[in-house]
Amino acid sequence: MKFGFYLLTTFLMVFLTYGRVTGEEWGNMHISYIREVNNQLFLSDFQLGSEESIRDKNGHGVSLGWLINNDGEKFFLLNTGISHTDYQGTVEDGVNVTFEPKTGSDYEALSQSKNIFYELDQSFTNTFISLSYTNWKITMHGLRHWSGTPLPSTYGIGLISQKVEGNTIIKGIDETLIAEATYNSGLQRFYLLGWSFNYEFLQMSFILRYVTSPVLNIKSCNTEAVGDLACDRIKAATGNRNNSPQLFTGSVFSVGMLF
Repeated sequence: MKFGFYLLTTFLMVFLTYGRVTGEEWGNMHISYIREVNNQLFLSDFQLGSEESIRDKNGHGVSLGWLINNDGEKFFLLNTGISHTDYQGTVEDGVNVTFEPKTGSDYEALSQSKNIFYELDQSFTNTFISLSYTNWKITMHGLRHWSGTPLPSTYGIGLISQKVEGNTIIKGIDETLIAEATYNSGLQRFYLLGWSFNYEFLQMSFILRYVTSPVLNIKSCNTEAVGDLACDRIKAATGNRNNSPQLFTGSVFSVGMLF
């Protein structure tokens, strides 16, 4: 419902900005295959000392867009689509918290552990909408006056509604279960810049994105194995999102046809 409201609001903004919509004002439409590349979940969200991240393994989707005031060199693009990304794998990394197993438990070996395993099996279904502006004069200006720098031609903003499945398990070096977590579904905003062009029936783009990550949710923590203090620290990670040291958290390549 909330995403539908944002979608309707975006269309209304376009209509109010550009007045009566005619075939000439809308220009072309496109349908494209999209490939998501290098999207990441950052393990620093867990607050256990990791600076690693895990990248998506399978990011594919499709998009449908409307080109507004398209003269080939510059245009607005109202774009919507859906993609699917998987984050699967195991990451071993150091830990900066001391584990203190409960007295009399069978987890004494864990107190000597300096490393832990993050085992991720998360799938995201991403429905998105974005509004961007492309002007290749910006790129040409960079090439001519900024020492040959190909400045991005495309800039925009968007929203992603994410449905999340699966979970993340944290284990000790001896395979002891420490904690279980997942990510909450929800509406995330993103910003984009990159290069997009159209030639006759062909549409192509390469876009860099900064996406606000989904909210981390700690489902359980093994107090017997790691102690109260460590579990309190792990549980406090609930609500964290996108403790990223990077400006861009992923990119999207698309290729399609205009009609």
